[in-house]
Amino acid sequence: MSRTPDALLITPEADIVPINLPADVESRLTVMRSVIRCDSVDVVALTSQMDMWLDDEGLYNHPVNKLATLLAFRFGFMSQKYYGPALLTGGADAEGETVPLSKDKIVALLTSIEELL
Repeated sequence: MSRTPDALLITPEADIVPINLPADVESRLTVMRSVIRCDSVDVVALTSQMDMWLDDEGLYNHPVNKLATLLAFRFGFMSQKYYGPALLTGGADAEGETVPLSKDKIVALLTSIEELL
């Protein structure tokens, strides 16, 4: 039985990749930096239940991610473009730790992304 992914990666080429993140906080951040292809991450809280993680220096290191930018626009973030791979996760828990996307949130996200294409 396959596990529901914890996160979705949106590449600048508009590929959608399911990602399973480790439960351990330090390992999770290592995997996040690896899939985003960066040393330093930045987060945009699209909603209280969904974050978009990006390369903090993406403007200098990656092409614009048109799909991630359109998704951010849909949530009211219209002031800038977003660059490089974008990792979508659940929001933060009471301790500020990243939580996985729920299955319902993944389905809603995929539907929303399909409408943007």
